[in-house]
Amino acid sequence: MKNSYLNSGEQLLDAIAGRKVLVVGDIMIDEYIWGDVSRMSPEAPVPIVDVQKETLRLGGAANVANNIVSLRGEVELCGLVGDDQMGRWLVKELEKKRIGRRGISFTRERPTTMKTRVIAHSQQVVRVDREMTTPMSREEESTMLSSVKSFLSDSGAVIISDYSKGVITPTLTKEVIRFANEAGVPVAVDPKIQHFPTYRGVTVLTPNLLEAAAGANMVINSIEALMEAGWRIIANMDCRYLLITRGDQGMTLFKKGGEWTHIPAVGQEVYDVTGAGDTVVATLALAMAAELEMDQCAWLANVAAGVVVGEVGTMPITTEKMRARFRELSALER
Repeated sequence: MKNSYLNSGEQLLDAIAGRKVLVVGDIMIDEYIWGDVSRMSPEAPVPIVDVQKETLRLGGAANVANNIVSLRGEVELCGLVGDDQMGRWLVKELEKKRIGRRGISFTRERPTTMKTRVIAHSQQVVRVDREMTTPMSREEESTMLSSVKSFLSDSGAVIISDYSKGVITPTLTKEVIRFANEAGVPVAVDPKIQHFPTYRGVTVLTPNLLEAAAGANMVINSIEALMEAGWRIIANMDCRYLLITRGDQGMTLFKKGGEWTHIPAVGQEVYDVTGAGDTVVATLALAMAAELEMDQCAWLANVAAGVVVGEVGTMPITTEKMRARFRELSALER
């Protein structure tokens, strides 16, 4: 797709502003330890990182929500955080960013999920995860489903942000999809391989190439294989749309009924793909909430992904970054 929507990009951004999305999923914190490496440890064959600074950022479903408000949308977030210092920091950060947090519950049964990445010279050296991935309790599941029901009436779309950290249980997924379908609200799922069977009946899935290959139970090593996998997932999952993200090859959008569209990547040097999937599903769902055509939704998501991979660490897309990218793409087309 030649940047066919570029001339209307500003109008599309205006159309999605103010739309509301409900995000249900695994909330986490992304911690970054930034430093330099100039020597190796005498104790083991590992680099010594001289720490320069440390930062905390919203991650997982919280990053999805952050992308939505950064595009001037509205969002309500449902999930669990630990009854701990990091959980309280996270909720305060959500409040500062005006992210709805009425659907968030504190739990003493698990810590706040936290991923710590050590970055040296713009490269990730190591990642440390602090988490508990056992499924949440039936009581917590019931509380969350009640929140979802209460928020659906004024939501234009729902996102299930699945990081396989225990919140997105089979029962929760199936019930959220059922509630949303009954209410006529589209559902977008950023999937995890092991949970594919539970997403049946969703409006749109946004797997990457590896997830799509696993979901279709086949190897994708050609365009022909990509097509076969896409149609197999559409049929098996009974979803209306499938958007497969393919890195520097762009994205391919499949539509139930036989239509498909390839969306080329917009040229941008890739520094870090962390959080790119969050940006894709957030932008896509916000555009769906604005009732844009699915081709327009996918095009906006593709542009947004092309921006965030050019930054190191988890960073949300913003309206200002999108407008700047439109100007760059227009200059390239002249």
